Amino acid sequence: MIALAVLCLFIVTPRSLAEDLLSPIIGTVDSPTQSPSPFPTDPPSPTDSPTPEPSTTAAPQPSPTTSAIAASPAPAVSVSDSPTASASPTPVPPHAISDQNIQIAAPSTVSVDPRAHSVFLPRLHVGQVETLLVCGYSNATGVYFGANLPGVESAGSGTPFFRIAGPAQLVMATLNGDMGARVLSTSRAVTGSVVSLSFVALSKPSIDQGLCNAGSPSNNRTISFRALNMDLNMVKDPVRLK
Repeated sequence: MIALAVLCLFIVTPRSLAEDLLSPIIGTVDSPTQSPSPFPTDPPSPTDSPTPEPSTTAAPQPSPTTSAIAASPAPAVSVSDSPTASASPTPVPPHAISDQNIQIAAPSTVSVDPRAHSVFLPRLHVGQVETLLVCGYSNATGVYFGANLPGVESAGSGTPFFRIAGPAQLVMATLNGDMGARVLSTSRAVTGSVVSLSFVALSKPSIDQGLCNAGSPSNNRTISFRALNMDLNMVKDPVRLK
Protein backbone atom coordinates (compact mmCIF):
# COMPACT_ATOMS: atom_id res chain seq x y z
CA MET A 1 0.00 0.00 0.00
CA ILE A 2 2.84 2.33 0.85
CA ALA A 3 4.54 1.49 -2.37
CA LEU A 4 1.32 2.04 -4.32
CA ALA A 5 0.79 5.43 -2.70
CA VAL A 6 4.30 6.47 -3.46
CA LEU A 7 3.81 5.39 -7.08
CA CYS A 8 0.62 7.42 -7.42
CA LEU A 9 2.37 10.43 -5.96
CA PHE A 10 5.05 10.25 -8.57
CA ILE A 11 2.51 9.85 -11.33
CA VAL A 12 0.03 12.62 -10.29
CA THR A 13 2.46 15.29 -9.14
CA PRO A 14 4.41 15.65 -12.42
CA ARG A 15 1.17 15.76 -14.40
CA SER A 16 -0.27 18.58 -12.28
CA LEU A 17 2.98 20.43 -12.49
CA ALA A 18 2.97 20.08 -16.29
CA GLU A 19 -0.58 21.40 -16.58
CA ASP A 20 0.30 24.38 -14.41
CA LEU A 21 3.28 25.21 -16.59
CA LEU A 22 1.56 24.68 -19.93
CA SER A 23 -1.75 26.45 -19.12
CA PRO A 24 -0.48 30.08 -19.66
CA ILE A 25 1.28 29.04 -22.85
CA ILE A 26 -1.78 27.30 -24.26
CA GLY A 27 -3.99 30.27 -23.36
CA THR A 28 -1.66 32.66 -25.09
CA VAL A 29 -1.65 30.57 -28.25
CA ASP A 30 -5.44 30.10 -28.31
CA SER A 31 -6.35 33.86 -28.00
CA PRO A 32 -5.31 35.69 -31.26
CA THR A 33 -3.52 38.95 -30.90
CA GLN A 34 -5.70 41.87 -32.11
CA SER A 35 -3.64 44.23 -34.26
CA PRO A 36 -4.89 47.84 -34.75
CA SER A 37 -6.77 48.40 -38.03
CA PRO A 38 -5.01 50.74 -40.49
CA PHE A 39 -8.41 52.34 -41.50
CA PRO A 40 -10.49 54.51 -39.16
CA THR A 41 -13.58 52.95 -37.83
CA ASP A 42 -16.83 54.40 -39.37
CA PRO A 43 -18.88 56.42 -36.91
CA PRO A 44 -22.14 54.87 -36.00
CA SER A 45 -24.97 55.86 -38.38
CA PRO A 46 -28.03 57.77 -37.09
CA THR A 47 -30.01 54.61 -37.49
CA ASP A 48 -27.73 52.92 -35.06
CA SER A 49 -28.68 55.40 -32.34
CA PRO A 50 -31.06 53.98 -29.86
CA THR A 51 -34.66 54.61 -30.78
CA PRO A 52 -36.42 56.60 -28.07
CA GLU A 53 -39.20 54.70 -26.62
CA PRO A 54 -42.65 56.27 -26.92
CA SER A 55 -43.70 58.21 -23.91
CA THR A 56 -46.22 56.52 -21.84
CA THR A 57 -47.60 59.83 -20.54
CA ALA A 58 -51.21 60.22 -21.62
CA ALA A 59 -52.12 63.39 -23.67
CA PRO A 60 -54.30 65.92 -21.82
CA GLN A 61 -57.94 65.63 -22.70
CA PRO A 62 -59.74 68.88 -23.76
CA SER A 63 -62.06 70.30 -21.21
CA PRO A 64 -65.80 70.31 -21.97
CA THR A 65 -65.78 74.11 -22.26
CA THR A 66 -63.00 74.07 -24.86
CA SER A 67 -64.75 71.32 -26.85
CA ALA A 68 -67.99 73.27 -26.85
CA ILE A 69 -66.26 76.43 -28.11
CA ALA A 70 -64.46 74.49 -30.85
CA ALA A 71 -67.64 72.73 -31.92
CA SER A 72 -69.74 75.89 -32.10
CA PRO A 73 -70.06 77.14 -35.74
CA ALA A 74 -68.66 80.52 -36.76
CA PRO A 75 -71.26 83.30 -37.01
CA ALA A 76 -72.57 83.61 -40.56
CA VAL A 77 -72.05 86.96 -42.27
CA SER A 78 -75.26 88.30 -43.70
CA VAL A 79 -75.09 89.61 -47.24
CA SER A 80 -77.34 92.48 -46.26
CA ASP A 81 -74.68 93.74 -43.83
CA SER A 82 -72.30 94.64 -46.64
CA PRO A 83 -72.83 98.16 -48.07
CA THR A 84 -74.39 98.20 -51.51
CA ALA A 85 -73.49 100.86 -54.03
CA SER A 86 -76.53 102.95 -54.81
CA ALA A 87 -77.14 103.45 -58.49
CA SER A 88 -76.53 107.04 -59.57
CA PRO A 89 -79.61 108.69 -61.08
CA THR A 90 -79.63 109.00 -64.85
CA PRO A 91 -79.32 112.66 -65.84
CA VAL A 92 -82.34 114.03 -67.67
CA PRO A 93 -81.36 115.40 -71.10
CA PRO A 94 -82.34 118.97 -72.06
CA HIS A 95 -85.94 119.23 -73.17
CA ALA A 96 -88.65 121.78 -73.84
CA ILE A 97 -90.52 122.67 -70.66
CA SER A 98 -94.30 122.60 -70.47
CA ASP A 99 -94.62 126.37 -70.00
CA GLN A 100 -93.94 127.85 -73.44
CA ASN A 101 -95.62 131.19 -72.75
CA ILE A 102 -92.90 133.55 -74.05
CA GLN A 103 -93.31 137.25 -74.72
CA ILE A 104 -91.73 138.10 -78.08
CA ALA A 105 -91.33 141.51 -79.69
CA ALA A 106 -90.30 141.25 -83.35
CA PRO A 107 -91.51 143.10 -86.48
CA SER A 108 -93.09 141.15 -89.31
CA THR A 109 -91.68 143.30 -92.16
CA VAL A 110 -88.60 145.43 -92.68
CA SER A 111 -88.26 147.99 -95.47
CA VAL A 112 -84.90 148.08 -97.19
CA ASP A 113 -83.24 149.70 -100.15
CA PRO A 114 -84.20 147.68 -103.22
CA ARG A 115 -80.55 147.74 -104.32
CA ALA A 116 -79.15 146.42 -101.01
CA HIS A 117 -77.59 142.96 -100.72
CA SER A 118 -77.34 142.98 -96.92
CA VAL A 119 -79.48 144.32 -94.11
CA PHE A 120 -79.44 144.27 -90.30
CA LEU A 121 -82.28 142.72 -88.41
CA PRO A 122 -84.06 145.05 -86.02
CA ARG A 123 -83.47 144.46 -82.33
CA LEU A 124 -85.59 141.65 -80.95
CA HIS A 125 -86.85 141.27 -77.38
CA VAL A 126 -88.18 138.33 -75.35
CA GLY A 127 -89.54 137.93 -71.81
CA GLN A 128 -90.89 135.40 -69.29
CA VAL A 129 -88.27 132.79 -70.14
CA GLU A 130 -85.03 131.78 -68.40
CA THR A 131 -83.31 129.29 -70.73
CA LEU A 132 -83.93 129.98 -74.41
CA LEU A 133 -83.22 128.29 -77.71
CA VAL A 134 -83.56 130.36 -80.90
CA CYS A 135 -83.60 128.46 -84.19
CA GLY A 136 -83.41 130.49 -87.41
CA TYR A 137 -83.74 129.88 -91.13
CA SER A 138 -83.39 132.26 -94.10
CA ASN A 139 -83.69 131.86 -97.84
CA ALA A 140 -80.85 134.35 -98.21
CA THR A 141 -77.18 133.36 -98.37
CA GLY A 142 -76.65 133.46 -94.61
CA VAL A 143 -77.31 135.17 -91.30
CA TYR A 144 -74.37 136.49 -89.27
CA PHE A 145 -74.58 137.27 -85.56
CA GLY A 146 -72.14 138.42 -82.91
CA ALA A 147 -69.60 136.37 -80.99
CA ASN A 148 -70.81 134.04 -78.27
CA LEU A 149 -71.04 135.40 -74.76
CA PRO A 150 -69.97 133.19 -71.79
CA GLY A 151 -72.62 130.53 -71.15
CA VAL A 152 -74.06 130.70 -74.69
CA GLU A 153 -73.94 127.90 -77.27
CA SER A 154 -74.39 128.58 -80.97
CA ALA A 155 -74.00 126.98 -84.36
CA GLY A 156 -74.49 128.00 -87.99
CA SER A 157 -73.44 131.65 -88.00
CA GLY A 158 -73.05 132.73 -91.66
CA THR A 159 -75.29 129.92 -92.97
CA PRO A 160 -79.03 129.81 -93.75
CA PHE A 161 -79.62 127.65 -90.61
CA PHE A 162 -78.45 128.76 -87.17
CA ARG A 163 -79.14 127.99 -83.49
CA ILE A 164 -78.37 129.92 -80.29
CA ALA A 165 -79.05 128.59 -76.75
CA GLY A 166 -78.37 129.71 -73.18
CA PRO A 167 -79.74 132.22 -70.68
CA ALA A 168 -82.41 134.30 -72.44
CA GLN A 169 -80.71 137.69 -71.91
CA LEU A 170 -77.38 136.43 -73.25
CA VAL A 171 -79.00 134.70 -76.21
CA MET A 172 -80.72 137.92 -77.28
CA ALA A 173 -77.52 139.92 -76.71
CA THR A 174 -75.68 137.51 -79.03
CA LEU A 175 -78.43 137.65 -81.65
CA ASN A 176 -78.83 141.43 -81.59
CA GLY A 177 -75.13 142.26 -81.39
CA ASP A 178 -74.03 145.85 -81.81
CA MET A 179 -76.26 146.60 -84.79
CA GLY A 180 -78.23 143.36 -84.92
CA ALA A 181 -77.83 140.17 -86.91
CA ARG A 182 -76.92 140.80 -90.55
CA VAL A 183 -78.72 139.07 -93.41
CA LEU A 184 -76.61 138.68 -96.55
CA SER A 185 -77.72 137.81 -100.07
CA THR A 186 -74.94 137.50 -102.65
CA SER A 187 -76.81 136.37 -105.76
CA ARG A 188 -79.52 139.04 -105.75
CA ALA A 189 -80.88 141.90 -103.69
CA VAL A 190 -82.00 141.11 -100.20
CA THR A 191 -85.55 142.27 -100.92
CA GLY A 192 -87.96 139.36 -101.05
CA SER A 193 -85.92 137.39 -98.50
CA VAL A 194 -87.33 136.13 -95.19
CA VAL A 195 -85.95 135.04 -91.82
CA SER A 196 -87.99 132.54 -89.77
CA LEU A 197 -87.33 132.32 -86.03
CA SER A 198 -88.49 129.74 -83.46
CA PHE A 199 -88.26 130.51 -79.73
CA VAL A 200 -88.23 127.48 -77.39
CA ALA A 201 -88.05 127.51 -73.58
CA LEU A 202 -85.70 124.72 -72.42
CA SER A 203 -84.83 123.02 -69.15
CA LYS A 204 -81.08 123.24 -69.95
CA PRO A 205 -79.11 124.98 -72.71
CA SER A 206 -78.83 122.86 -75.84
CA ILE A 207 -78.43 123.50 -79.57
CA ASP A 208 -79.85 120.12 -80.54
CA GLN A 209 -81.65 120.63 -83.84
CA GLY A 210 -84.36 118.18 -82.77
CA LEU A 211 -85.54 120.69 -80.12
CA CYS A 212 -86.30 123.41 -82.66
CA ASN A 213 -89.82 122.00 -83.25
CA ALA A 214 -90.47 121.18 -79.57
CA GLY A 215 -91.82 124.62 -78.70
CA SER A 216 -95.23 126.19 -79.23
CA PRO A 217 -96.12 127.28 -82.79
CA SER A 218 -97.32 130.57 -81.31
CA ASN A 219 -93.69 131.43 -80.53
CA ASN A 220 -92.62 131.33 -84.19
CA ARG A 221 -91.95 134.59 -86.02
CA THR A 222 -91.22 135.37 -89.68
CA ILE A 223 -89.57 138.62 -90.78
CA SER A 224 -89.79 139.55 -94.46
CA PHE A 225 -87.85 142.28 -96.31
CA ARG A 226 -89.65 144.52 -98.76
CA ALA A 227 -88.27 147.27 -100.96
CA LEU A 228 -88.87 150.93 -100.20
CA ASN A 229 -91.10 152.73 -102.72
CA MET A 230 -88.76 155.12 -104.48
CA ASP A 231 -89.61 156.91 -107.77
CA LEU A 232 -87.28 158.98 -109.95
CA ASN A 233 -89.37 161.81 -111.35
CA MET A 234 -88.16 165.01 -113.03
CA VAL A 235 -90.01 168.04 -111.69
CA LYS A 236 -89.94 171.17 -113.83
CA ASP A 237 -90.57 174.49 -112.16
CA PRO A 238 -90.27 177.79 -113.92
CA VAL A 239 -87.55 180.05 -112.64
CA ARG A 240 -88.01 183.77 -112.89
CA LEU A 241 -85.01 185.92 -113.52
CA LYS A 242 -85.08 189.52 -112.40
